Amino acid sequence: MPETEQAARLERLEMLVSEQEYTIETLNRIVTEQTKDIDRLECTVEQLRQQVGDLRKRIPEARPLDEKPPHY
Repeated sequence: MPETEQAARLERLEMLVSEQEYTIETLNRIVTEQTKDIDRLECTVEQLRQQVGDLRKRIPEARPLDEKPPHY
């Protein structure tokens, strides 16, 4: 294989590796951001669960909507 052809192949491989490194770095940044978002959302959901639980304790039991009134 002539040297110029080898040099061209090597340059192409270097460009591919460079593009892959960029893609991996970009994906890593996105995954890191999404992980932070998921953690924040999980915290918010837990807070909401606690609030709903607290509200349920303070509100008296209501009759089910499909229950017939006592005069039937």
